[in-house]
Amino acid sequence: MADRAPRIRITRELRDAYDIHIASNPTDDQQVQFIHAHNQQYTQAQVFQIFRILNNREHPSIIQNRLIFQEIENLFLPEVQAQQQIPPHQQPQVNMAAANNANAWTDDPFRGNIQPGTTEGQKLYLKAIAKIDDDDKYEINIEHAQKFLDDMSQDANNFGWGRLVRHVQVSDTEFKDLFKDHKDITAEHIKKQAYKTWGNHVADFATAVPEGYDLQDIDPANNQAHQDIFFRRVRSRMIAKRIMNHLKSSDLEVLRNKQKLYTWTGNGIVEHDGPTILWILLQTCNPSTRVGVAKLKEDLRKATSSKFKHDVRALTDYMSSKLRKIREKGQRHDDFHHDLFKALETVPNTDFAAHVREEKRRWEIGGEKSADQLILEIVTIYNNAVASNTWDNKDPKDAKIMALTTEMQELKEVHKNLMAFSSTAGQTSQSKTQSKGGGSRINIDAWRMTKTTPMVEKDGKTWYWCPHHVYEDKYNGLYVTHKPEDHEDWVKRKQSYKDRMAHKKKSSDVPKDDDADDSSVKKLTLTDTLKTALMTKCDITGAQADALIKEAESEADF
Repeated sequence: MADRAPRIRITRELRDAYDIHIASNPTDDQQVQFIHAHNQQYTQAQVFQIFRILNNREHPSIIQNRLIFQEIENLFLPEVQAQQQIPPHQQPQVNMAAANNANAWTDDPFRGNIQPGTTEGQKLYLKAIAKIDDDDKYEINIEHAQKFLDDMSQDANNFGWGRLVRHVQVSDTEFKDLFKDHKDITAEHIKKQAYKTWGNHVADFATAVPEGYDLQDIDPANNQAHQDIFFRRVRSRMIAKRIMNHLKSSDLEVLRNKQKLYTWTGNGIVEHDGPTILWILLQTCNPSTRVGVAKLKEDLRKATSSKFKHDVRALTDYMSSKLRKIREKGQRHDDFHHDLFKALETVPNTDFAAHVREEKRRWEIGGEKSADQLILEIVTIYNNAVASNTWDNKDPKDAKIMALTTEMQELKEVHKNLMAFSSTAGQTSQSKTQSKGGGSRINIDAWRMTKTTPMVEKDGKTWYWCPHHVYEDKYNGLYVTHKPEDHEDWVKRKQSYKDRMAHKKKSSDVPKDDDADDSSVKKLTLTDTLKTALMTKCDITGAQADALIKEAESEADF
């Protein structure tokens, strides 16, 4: 006697643990994983039963699978029932050898004939139309057009759709690829193809297509001539369902507004033509070759070593893949050598940079080395350096620039505090002559003058309460950016900076306008000094120094 499956039993322990788990708001799939982890003796079907009991509803995948199996059953049940009513000796003998002949020599089952009425065919069919996660669904617009085109092209390769989407007839002798030439395929072209699938399986390109979208009855079980069109319909239906599963609700509604273009009906049966749906969406989002190639070229121009952590192999693989996609679209990119050298020049390795400069010089004077040859040599040099532990991707200029940038930020901190101190000192004497109702001119936020905690995070900065900052009748302690134990050092830095600025002011030839902002003059002097230091010590251009200072100013507390 076969072993019985364990009886489903939901213990109090499981319920308590589940209540704790559900408080974290897990997804349905995470809940199933939790149940299975605590009840490994149960089958997958029993785990879904426990899910239904605990949640008082079915798991979405169960509902989805039930609908799919029902759909398949509806397609093939009438034929099965009809054959069951006929005595076995009178039942038609289907030439299954002929029906499966296309599969006999196919190493990829998706490229053979898919018969959903069989166990193997059902698995293939369900895999192709499987549910798509919401995160992977599309909004059909120009922004996502290229990804939609790439993914659908990949699906066509994976599921054997080539005969329907890459071989659309547009004349007596010419065929077009829907992915590459969708702009050249008209509504009449795509309707002629759909008519052969659903309306008249013997129609050729010269056959006039009637106005209606009437579905032709076929009988593949009894008529061998109908078997090819049956398998063609299976593929078309797979394409339709695959695409619809990819769409978000809003785009599904837009597509349904055009359903008369892809819907074929007859005898109470409704069928959707997949290639027509694909054509409609490609016309809607318009992923033109020109726009797609322009984006690929822009990606090449922006490629830098730092984006790949200075991994030369990863950088060149990325650039080669972009060039390959441009060529696949039938386009050229004559500036690839220029973009490649530009990206390689950003690699911070002295020996490697010297080799790149030499190769670039040869190319500029007419060298004929192909991009593939250049990449092969470059990657070989990189691989050898990594293998021998001699690869150093740190630019010697980086340390100098970082040190100078740190010094600049420290000077700006002192400068800021000095400006605040000078403003406070001037206002102190002035405040003594004001009436009690006259108010104060000290520009300090109120929260900084009242202690709450020793440290405060505010405006993206860390502030410390320092009791050494005292202003008569205004505050006795203040929130500042230095720690109280570092107050003396702060005073020394402030005085040192004040002395240097006083000396520079005496020797400066910048005219002093009575209405000029003194802090602006001091800031200008500081910036000029730092620019000179960067250019001298780091061997960089004035433009590079200006860019570095501007970047540091945006990040510094000034």
